[in-house]
Amino acid sequence: MRLSHPGASLRNRLFLGHALLLALALATVTAIETRGQRDWILSRDREALERTAHHLVFDLPSAGPAAPGAAPDWPDWAGRKARGLGARITLIDSTGRVIGDSEVPREELPTLENHATRPEVRRALAGNPGWAVRHSASIGVDLLYVAVPAGRMGAGNPAVVRVAEPLANISRVNTSLLRLSFAAMALTLAGMALLLFWFTGRHAGRIRDLEEAAARLGADSPAPRASELPEDSLGRLGRAINSMAGELKSRLHAIEQERDERDLILAHMSDGVALLDRDGLVLHMNHRLAAILGATRPADPGTPFPEFVRSPELDDLLKRARLGTSPVETDLRLWSPQLRLVRATASPLRASSAGVLLVLHDLTEAETLNRVRQDFVANVSHELRTPLTSLRGYAETLLEGGLDDAAHREGFVRVIRDQTLRLQALVSDLLSLAELERPEARLNWETFDLREAVERQMGAFRPAARRTGLALEIEPGPAEIVRADRPRIDQVLANLLDNAVKYTERGEVRVRLGGDESRVWCEVSDTGHGIPPGDRARIFERFYRVDKGRSREQGGTGLGLSIVKHILALHRGDVTVRVNAGPGSTFRFEFPRVPVVRAS
Repeated sequence: MRLSHPGASLRNRLFLGHALLLALALATVTAIETRGQRDWILSRDREALERTAHHLVFDLPSAGPAAPGAAPDWPDWAGRKARGLGARITLIDSTGRVIGDSEVPREELPTLENHATRPEVRRALAGNPGWAVRHSASIGVDLLYVAVPAGRMGAGNPAVVRVAEPLANISRVNTSLLRLSFAAMALTLAGMALLLFWFTGRHAGRIRDLEEAAARLGADSPAPRASELPEDSLGRLGRAINSMAGELKSRLHAIEQERDERDLILAHMSDGVALLDRDGLVLHMNHRLAAILGATRPADPGTPFPEFVRSPELDDLLKRARLGTSPVETDLRLWSPQLRLVRATASPLRASSAGVLLVLHDLTEAETLNRVRQDFVANVSHELRTPLTSLRGYAETLLEGGLDDAAHREGFVRVIRDQTLRLQALVSDLLSLAELERPEARLNWETFDLREAVERQMGAFRPAARRTGLALEIEPGPAEIVRADRPRIDQVLANLLDNAVKYTERGEVRVRLGGDESRVWCEVSDTGHGIPPGDRARIFERFYRVDKGRSREQGGTGLGLSIVKHILALHRGDVTVRVNAGPGSTFRFEFPRVPVVRAS
């Protein structure tokens, strides 16, 4: 079998690529060399002009020919010297006034601007040689100026002698050198191109042979042995292809066996499993997932998953998993065709180009049993509230001095009251949780400032924080106007702040607020002991405590975070926990920003 594209095409691509790189390298070197040549010529010319200027300083006359002590005729002197040297000569006094110029008539000298600010003149007036390259406004050409100090002070005496030469002279020399550089570059490029043409042709032939062998191997057809000589990179590639051919069939057999075993395992799993690609197309689905979703058979590979099941919550979960780097888990209620509660876990698979592994665990039966328990707890708590309230009132009556043995009875009564308070808190939390978990639970929507609600709740906890030496702060920011069930949100804030203050021994508790057009969030950070990794996934379960002994000492019921989670679920929000970079943890809750209805 021959490949469809000829070897000449590969040879041409290799040749053109290397030739372009070579041409670019030569052009870069030539450009750098050209710039260096011009700078060298300019430097040589500047040094020559500086030597000329110093000779002119030595030749300056001390008095004119008309009368002893009279000032020399500087314009005439500059003109005579310039004709002999073939350069422009300018004489400038210590004030910057031009008193003689070989290119400017005598009568136009008073009209010339003061030269004291010219860079080369300014440097010469300071006692050092100076030079500059610029366009001359007086004669209309580009010149190289070199100025040296003459040492004559006073108006009318030359303090600076400046010699100038047109840049056209320098350009002619530079152009000649440039032609030589381009000729050398062209000869080098031609010679290297011939060598490259032979070299790329040889490599193109070897690469074509290796490509043919690899194509036969990929087509699962008898492949000829690739050439392994000479011992260079292509030779080692040929040896690798020959070695790969011997291992391919055994690997394919192992992969097919592993695929069959995987399909068998997935078919007998109690959880529903589906593998989706980055576009949401089904790659694989087991029968259990189809049964959970109410379908008679799994979706065929290539079926868009949103067409197989209509669930915006599930689509949102998959979208968040694709955008993230860690598994996303949530509980969903699906109609398939009956209502089912499932725990959906979407795990991004970066190795499969942003694919997602979806696992649905059916919690419908567990939810039914849980509802029975909730009803039982609600009924028992309701029956216990009245006697517990009476017991508390009786204990407080005893504490006010109703009995005579104050040495012992007061301690017993305080224990009775403390336990009563704890039982009452437990009953209250159980009732709240049962109310939140009822399917008919409703929210009383109202518009309020979440930041003001946070500040009010923090005010209630400041005395307790002050007693333990904790700083209780809220980061400044604008008002966060939300529409939600205010008493429920107050309960969320109270539970999170209560936990933060109780379980932080030193440091601070800080609250942050923020949001965008679609969501609003609040974070409560503490500097406590933090939460062990094995406990983070379970802290929102009812009655689950990280440190059971300490939690009971602090008066906790183990229901606060579960209440928080259920309240936010009613708001279509969520609560999460993360470990801080330093000590402590951060609890973050967020919920959608419901549009505020303004009165007309």
